[in-house]
Amino acid sequence: MERNPGQAESPRIHALRATPMPDGRRVVVELELSLSSHPPELELILYNEQGEEIHSMAVMGVMELRPTYVLHLRRPDPGARYRVEARLLGRDVLLDQRQVEVILPEPITVQDDVTLRRILAESRVIAVVGLSADPTRPSHQVASYLQRQGYRIIPVNPTIQEVLGEPSYPDLLSVPEPVDVVDIFRPARYVPEIVEQAIAKGAKVIWMQLGVIHFEAAQRAQEAGLLVVMDRCMKLEHQRLMRSGFAIPDSPEDL
Repeated sequence: MERNPGQAESPRIHALRATPMPDGRRVVVELELSLSSHPPELELILYNEQGEEIHSMAVMGVMELRPTYVLHLRRPDPGARYRVEARLLGRDVLLDQRQVEVILPEPITVQDDVTLRRILAESRVIAVVGLSADPTRPSHQVASYLQRQGYRIIPVNPTIQEVLGEPSYPDLLSVPEPVDVVDIFRPARYVPEIVEQAIAKGAKVIWMQLGVIHFEAAQRAQEAGLLVVMDRCMKLEHQRLMRSGFAIPDSPEDL
C-alpha cells in the first residue's frame, strides 16, 4: 500500500498502548492521535506469536484524539507474545502505523472447558443472587433451567419471599445450608460485597453472569481460593457443554 509522503497536518499515531485485562481474554488498546479536517479510518489488528491475524477491527471516521478500544481473544495463550498493529488510512492511503507487543498474563478467571465441566459436574447447590420472580427476566430463566437440570436453586433477593418453589433469603449469609456456586445477577458495583459474603459462606465458585465484570472482586475471590467465572452465562455454558457430550453424574462418586 502506498504511503502518503504527508504534510504536517496529516493524521498521525503519536502513541499506542496495549494492556491485557486480568481475565486474559481481552486487550485494551489506547491511542493518542492527531487528526485533520478529514477524519481517517483506523484499523486495529491483533496477531499471535506465529504472525497469524486473530482479531481485527475497523473504525470509520475517527474523531477522538485519545480513543480506546477492546480486542478479544477467543483462545488466549497465557505467557505468549501478541502483537497489536494500528493503521491510519485516508482514502485507501496509509497515513501512519504503529505496532506494540503484549504478553498475556495467567487469567484470574476460568477459561478452559475442563474446569467449567468440573464446576458444573461437582456443584449441587447454586445460590442465585438477584433472582427475580418475573419469568421474563434472565435471572429467572437461567435459574429455572438449572433447576430443571437437577441443581438445587437457592434464591437470594431481599425483595421477594419465594420463587421457583424455594424460599428467598435477603443475603448469602442468611442461607442456612452450604452453597457450592454463587451465581450473580447484580450490577458490578454490588459484586465486592457479594464476594465477601461468598468467602465467609465457604462457597467454592463465584459465577458472574454475562455483562457482570469486576476484576478486583474476581482477584479477591481467587486469592481466597474460589474459582471465578466472569461474564459468562451458566445456562449457555451448560447447554454448550451438553452439546459436546457433557453429562451431569448422579453423585460425586461418578466423577
